[in-house]
Amino acid sequence: MADGTDVMADFSTLPDVVWVRILQYLPLRDRQEVASTCHLLHDAFNHPSLWRRQVLTFIGDKDNSSRKGIPVYPARHNMELTKQFGQYFQDLTIRVISHFRTMNSDLRELLVQVAENCRLESLTLDIGKQTSQFHKRYGFPPDPNAIATLETFVKTAFRMKHLAIMSWPMFKDKNESLFMALKSNEKLRDNLESMTLFWLDGAEWSEREPLLLSADDTVDLVRHFPYLTCLGLRSPMVNNGLLEMLAETSRAKLRTLKLVIHYLWQKRNFAVPQIEQKSWTALLNRNPDFRVEVTVFLATPTMELASMLTPEAPVSYFRFIKYSKLESSSLVKIYTQYSGTLTTFHSLCDSYEMDSELILLCEKCELLTDLIYHGEIYVNTVKCISKSRGRKWKRFELKDSSIKIHTEFDNIDNDLVLQRNEQGELIQLRLQRFLATDDEQLRTMREEVSSAIGEPWKPTVVKS
Repeated sequence: MADGTDVMADFSTLPDVVWVRILQYLPLRDRQEVASTCHLLHDAFNHPSLWRRQVLTFIGDKDNSSRKGIPVYPARHNMELTKQFGQYFQDLTIRVISHFRTMNSDLRELLVQVAENCRLESLTLDIGKQTSQFHKRYGFPPDPNAIATLETFVKTAFRMKHLAIMSWPMFKDKNESLFMALKSNEKLRDNLESMTLFWLDGAEWSEREPLLLSADDTVDLVRHFPYLTCLGLRSPMVNNGLLEMLAETSRAKLRTLKLVIHYLWQKRNFAVPQIEQKSWTALLNRNPDFRVEVTVFLATPTMELASMLTPEAPVSYFRFIKYSKLESSSLVKIYTQYSGTLTTFHSLCDSYEMDSELILLCEKCELLTDLIYHGEIYVNTVKCISKSRGRKWKRFELKDSSIKIHTEFDNIDNDLVLQRNEQGELIQLRLQRFLATDDEQLRTMREEVSSAIGEPWKPTVVKS
């Protein structure tokens, strides 16, 4: 005020809709504490829109080798909030950390009540570690009553449009009940638009040999959902029959097929399936806007990728996760075959001497606007590829520790280990390359990239 008197702002005059909006940005515990301060904030805390999206996380058993498992453990305040607001859930994730064995009767009752009363539009199930042959052979399956409780969410859903099953306990004679429940729900059949099964969404690792639905069982399941426009699967679950069925005129036009390439050498059930050119062509003829999104999970030779991803596959997204391997031949394949459709390229794995291929990728793929590359790359290459798209880049992320400067040792034979310097001393060339630094080159690079993309830019620091 003019007289210098301090006046506290009166936030109580803010409308409810503003407080609800503010509370949306707070973690649950902070939201609870804020709500306890006054009646106005308590009312805002109870607004149904705040409970539309929820994640229920439970701690499971450390292993599944004992006949009597430990029940999943929910936090008490989560139980109370779920009991109070579960009817408002619309976008729900249920996550069990470690092994899912059983749950107590109170929790089963509560989850069934939520499933029967909420109006789910989206459901994600991430239920424990993915089952492998080891878990199946030496472990015990979950309690059937606990499994039946989770299945209630798909049995009773009547407006669900999106379903993601990230992980599910797969045991012989136990693994089909969830998928049978999916197929038995006619409302789900009419409403479901997207479904992902055993997908990897941002995860760096997964079970190497998980138990999955077979390709034939996948075809049978997907056939029950004719209105799917987005489908996500791992490569062992895919065959030509699936793609041919997805292209049928009696179905909705498929918009996106998301594939995790899960390849293991000398494992027949994890070989990359051979997909015929005509299968991709049929999907494109059905919908010219159809696109394929590819995530490579483990090291997969280019020839294996080629058996599934023929030139006719309209790949728009290619992602190599941390523990995969990027070959130069794979990059050549990508910019040669998918230059007209590729919009996103992410490589989170270690890779070396790809500078010329990266430059060609950015030059030839004119739709490319999203680039993440964590492999080794030279400063001049960074500047070149930043200018290739300029302000069209929506994301341009490079790993700080992988950016290399140009040194006097660049043109020396890579097989040469030792060399005498001007003083006649023997030096290790690889060590000199590794230790070389030049702040001026790095500063100039940051300035030129920032100018090219039209906003301040610096490399990303990635924790190991």
